[in-house]
Amino acid sequence: MGEKSTLRRRIGGGIVAGVVVLAVAVIALLGGFGARTSTVIRVPAGQQIDTGMLVYLPESATVTYRPTNEDRPWEVVITMKVRNPQAQSLRAVIVPANVIGVDPRTRLTAESGSFSLSWAGVDTSSFTVTSRYLVPPDNDWMVLQLRQYPAVTFEPGQTYMVAFRQMEYTVTAAYGYSNVKNWSVNSFARSFLAEVPLTRLPDAD
Repeated sequence: MGEKSTLRRRIGGGIVAGVVVLAVAVIALLGGFGARTSTVIRVPAGQQIDTGMLVYLPESATVTYRPTNEDRPWEVVITMKVRNPQAQSLRAVIVPANVIGVDPRTRLTAESGSFSLSWAGVDTSSFTVTSRYLVPPDNDWMVLQLRQYPAVTFEPGQTYMVAFRQMEYTVTAAYGYSNVKNWSVNSFARSFLAEVPLTRLPDAD
């Protein structure tokens, strides 16, 4: 009796072990245990980027060198369009930053600065900070200019990169203090990465 019971346990254990090994082999074959090949989703130039909250259309960037500013001598201004498909007005850029400049050469992210928001068709040749920071819920394109400060070691090239983090509408307060939903960065989702042409402007005084 004891020998039969032991034999049954051994057979059962062998079957379970075999199933586990097979499952592991299948998962490994499908790449389930492999490291994610990329933490970003590359987006071609001229393509709209739906972050789940707002929709962006990156277009171009300019860079200016300011020798008198030792800590932040490089200033990049990214120009893009933005529209709001949601039911309420939303801030074009939030903190923590959902839109970030990235050095194509080093992949270092830039320090975020202020931004300007205006209606499409309005002259935006000069960067000015206005009191407008909300995109209304009419789904019409607005022009967004975002100021960024790359590292001191930044070396301008022909292009500049812009990362857009995916957003989610969820409860962000911890420990059940609030059940109010807000838009926040989805830390588990891959960011979008677009490359735009970069124009070097004359050095500033």
